[in-house]
Amino acid sequence: MELPEKSRWEILQQEQKLMEEKNKRKKALLAKAIAERSKRTQAETVKLKRIQTQLQALDDMVSADIGILRNRIDQASLEYSCARKRYDKAEAEYVSAKLDLQKKTEVKEQLTEHLCTIIQQNELRKANKLEELMQQLDVEADDENLELEIEVERMLQQQEAEAARQRTESQKPALVGEENATSPAADKGPESEGRTDSETLAEQPTASHSNGEGQAVNSAPGETTVQDGT
Repeated sequence: MELPEKSRWEILQQEQKLMEEKNKRKKALLAKAIAERSKRTQAETVKLKRIQTQLQALDDMVSADIGILRNRIDQASLEYSCARKRYDKAEAEYVSAKLDLQKKTEVKEQLTEHLCTIIQQNELRKANKLEELMQQLDVEADDENLELEIEVERMLQQQEAEAARQRTESQKPALVGEENATSPAADKGPESEGRTDSETLAEQPTASHSNGEGQAVNSAPGETTVQDGT
């Protein structure tokens, strides 16, 4: 009876050793698997950190660009606001100046038209009076000859004016050289430049012309004088 019991005990021991060996190997396999998983996890963690770092760098770069652009947009908006105000002010001034110019132009045209009407009426009255006087004195006038004489006189005046202009232009270079060398205006500087057009016109001599009746009519620049023959 003892031999079978020993055999069974041995069998139990063998089974126990076999189980222990299996458990040992399983533990080794599990430890190896855990180590590999740990390595993979660490690698994935490092990879994830690297990806997060790269993403953060991209976000920082984009944020910096966005900040710069926003600052530029704010500056551009401020400049736009100033430019818009300046434009609106200039536009309002332009409209006001244009309306004022139009009004002044209409007044000038009305006054000029009125002046022309007065001159025309005066000439008509003068012509009627002259015709009446010529009838009283039995004097006849040839309208064609009068128109011809007037045309010839106008042509002569134009020729004289053109000749005077050419003489003035031919003398300009010499006069300019002399004025640069001896003119007091060169020493006065801004004083000579401060002369207004009205002062220059005031210094010009008045022109005397005939009104067709032997009466002299003096007219200064910018003035129109009409004398009635009556």
